[in-house]
Amino acid sequence: MESRAAILKEFGKPLEMGNIKLQEAKGEGVIIKVEGAGMCRTDLRIWKGTEPRPGLNLPFVLGHENAGTVVEVGEEVKGLKKGDKVIVYAVWGDQTCKYCREGKYMLCRNQTVPGQSFYFGGFSEFMYVPSFKFLYKINIDPVIAAPLADAGLTSYSAVKKSLRFLGADSTVILYGFGGLGIYALQELKILAPYVNVIAVARSEQKLDLIEKLGAIPSKPEELKSIIDKITNGNGASVAIDFVGNEESTLNISKNLESGGTIIEVGMEGKNLRIPTFDSVVWEYQLIGSNYGTMNELGEIVNLTERELIKPYIIKRKLDEINYALNDLEKGEVLGRQVIIP
Repeated sequence: MESRAAILKEFGKPLEMGNIKLQEAKGEGVIIKVEGAGMCRTDLRIWKGTEPRPGLNLPFVLGHENAGTVVEVGEEVKGLKKGDKVIVYAVWGDQTCKYCREGKYMLCRNQTVPGQSFYFGGFSEFMYVPSFKFLYKINIDPVIAAPLADAGLTSYSAVKKSLRFLGADSTVILYGFGGLGIYALQELKILAPYVNVIAVARSEQKLDLIEKLGAIPSKPEELKSIIDKITNGNGASVAIDFVGNEESTLNISKNLESGGTIIEVGMEGKNLRIPTFDSVVWEYQLIGSNYGTMNELGEIVNLTERELIKPYIIKRKLDEINYALNDLEKGEVLGRQVIIP
């Protein structure tokens, strides 16, 4: 089968429209018609060539947040049929290691991510998935579902990790308010409605949305004064960092309580910066958080199906994909852009 796709032929150059050839749906394989493909900053970094991935050889098709309709199934596929609406779990483990056996594909050392390594992603009319085990049935519009594969799931898993560190009087910092932060704020309101949430952003548009969603907005330079006022100088219990560079972790570390925790999600920088003395004496913790489990994907899908999570989506046609990349690079996106092939 051939599929029309936006093809990355040269790093940093506009994606080119063309046709790609997909593998046949044999064995456990499935082909879906892509009806929504979310765009995130990882796509941006890979497009620019600043985040090399093993198994990514040009020409290539990006897009790891995907949902759509099943159009072909292999003879060994179970529980799925043509016409089913599905979301594609974004981390494909080897299904043999101890992590895969626990459903923690994101910890598999032999993992591959469609649209990032080896397999073409969803910036294409159709997409090949090597195993039906990486698909989850949905009862919502694939356009709404697509960003849940990363933005929704990754933020949800990070929020769940934070719960054991939170008490009735806790304060949580969401550092960076892009596609993931919007989900995380709503997820915290559902799972921990008793905590104070401070979300950090730079643009007035994002700060307005933070307030609208029921959290306390803060610019980076205002964070300490706001934290001191709310916590009487004690600091935040948890910070979820969606930026992930030296500036973000340094600013966060100045605003943690003793025993406070940073849950690291963002990867915008190559290094993190946390003062050694403070992290040892005040016993700070740093926890990495990458994607989430298949069961957690089911949970965030369920919350969205029940309309407890509101999506903030900007629809873009496949032919508009280069405009979408440029808008993302400029930081002019409020929510998640979803490509509709």
